[in-house]
Amino acid sequence: MRPATIIAITMCMAVSAWALTPGSAVETPPTAVPGLELHIGMATNYPPLVFNRDGRLAGMEVEFANKLAEDLGVAITLVQTPWDDLIPALRDHRIDVIMSGMSITDERKQLVSFTEPYLRVGQLALIRRTDEGRIPEVSAKVLSSVPVGVVRNTTGAQYARDTLPQAHVKAFASVDQGVAALRKGEIDIFIHDAPSIWRVAGGFDSPEDELVGKYPPLTEEYLAWAVRTGDGESLRTRLNAVLEHWKATHQLENVLDHWIRVRKTTIEVRPIQ
Repeated sequence: MRPATIIAITMCMAVSAWALTPGSAVETPPTAVPGLELHIGMATNYPPLVFNRDGRLAGMEVEFANKLAEDLGVAITLVQTPWDDLIPALRDHRIDVIMSGMSITDERKQLVSFTEPYLRVGQLALIRRTDEGRIPEVSAKVLSSVPVGVVRNTTGAQYARDTLPQAHVKAFASVDQGVAALRKGEIDIFIHDAPSIWRVAGGFDSPEDELVGKYPPLTEEYLAWAVRTGDGESLRTRLNAVLEHWKATHQLENVLDHWIRVRKTTIEVRPIQ
């Protein structure tokens, strides 16, 4: 084994490196389902995945939903649903699909059936740029020694519960509240999933000079859509066929690259065989 090589990277890059590559997908679009109508649940406080822009829904998941309607030949209704009510709404038949940047977890898999994932993400730490010297890396030791913020009922909050039992963790109702607390010095580190941190730290539609995201990710997670377990399995099969078609034809990559852009500064150490 040759000595490790240290590679420093500072760049603005598209998110396609985080997209999932196709398997044995073919480039034939899935069969249309005339007469079907899908009610799609979305929590609208998650830019750039789903958000309100001038009174209209916008974002990556909205573009996915419109493309889904076109490819399957179905009518869709976008149903604005609070995050905590998405899974209950699906199980109660108030919506048919969750398309809201939901990550796959073992707990959620007990309640819903997920499609194949469309994006690999993870929890990232956000800090004030002026603290980069004081917090050069985000280790378990550092996280246990400073005030940490998360959004309640998210995988970031679960990460804190599972791995930071000694940390002083403050839970917020939204990303915006957590980021505001970080700016004011109420917390020193804010933990949330990668798309939100990319957006806040200068990604899509959000120039930023005061805050910076820290790499590498603290966890590895996957985003997917969800349907009801049991009666939603045929729909799940069709959604997976759409995803495979999009991957094979690079449509998935193009949508991801449009909505999520990464400003990444990291040092990667890899042994060269």
